[in-house]
Amino acid sequence: MSVSTPFARILAAGRTQFNARVAEAKRRSPSFDSDAFGAFLISAVDPVIAAVDAISPDRAASVALSAYDIALMLAAQGMIGPKARYPLVGRAWGTLFPALAQQISEEPAEVLGALSNAALYLGSTPNLRGEEWLQHMCELAPTTTVPELLALGKVLAWRSGVAHFRSGALNAASTLPENLVVAAVGATPGNSWASIRARFDDDPWWSPNAEVASERCIGDFSGFGGSFSQPPEVRASVSGFWVKSGDRYSLLIADVWGAVLHPASAEEFASPAPIIKFPVPVQKGNRLIFGHRAVDIDLPAEGLSVVCNETTAAVSSIYSHQIRLYPLQ
Repeated sequence: MSVSTPFARILAAGRTQFNARVAEAKRRSPSFDSDAFGAFLISAVDPVIAAVDAISPDRAASVALSAYDIALMLAAQGMIGPKARYPLVGRAWGTLFPALAQQISEEPAEVLGALSNAALYLGSTPNLRGEEWLQHMCELAPTTTVPELLALGKVLAWRSGVAHFRSGALNAASTLPENLVVAAVGATPGNSWASIRARFDDDPWWSPNAEVASERCIGDFSGFGGSFSQPPEVRASVSGFWVKSGDRYSLLIADVWGAVLHPASAEEFASPAPIIKFPVPVQKGNRLIFGHRAVDIDLPAEGLSVVCNETTAAVSSIYSHQIRLYPLQ
């Protein structure tokens, strides 16, 4: 299988420098898979170059240089090819990137680099929904400008579970056209972004559609690919929850669309808990009473721990490696 005529012409004209790049990659990474790299050039890079050449032939060479270098880095890290650890990267190149020919032609290094990094992060981090992000990007991104594209990527990453992006994603969302941002957060067309933004600011567990989460779970035993070596201890913080499991400390951030763990320290875990302004749930055995609703926890009442910040209750147990999260309102 060969590449398209535009890409073949560019490769032939720059054969010496392209070969030198490959030789340097092999020197730096002895495990560099030349076959996987070559296959990626054909299956993923070539469609992008062909799409750019169709609309801006004068920019195809600069795009090819950027795409070639990024593909080299991905190959050196084992991120592409049949043995790729995180296949979402290859799927993004194959499905999304050819549809972004205009944006890539304008800022090839920035667009290809940012979106490759996004796909890598979403595809490699537990609890995130990378395929959902890719699907929404394919639907909404093709007609954007470059600044809109990058902002949209952040908003859709937040919607796909990257809870710690929340503040930045909301600010990025406010730079987008009204119809695009409403679609990006899954709201019904015709709704006002100002009113939607106000609801988001008021309650991290609110969603403009039926995606409202009544519970989120994070954790599991590290021996089975989870996050915790021992049942976690949890303390409330202003932005989420401090978590201790064995000698590992984390900050847990959660909202309606996801939950993510970040590295933290013993000093942070020991910091004072925030003052809670909202009513906290009443624990009766293994049942939690939240105002007008009750939640039954399928764990023994003995050893059950419930801590709250201003928006969320976190439930942990000496019999479980999971943390369960419930909205207070």
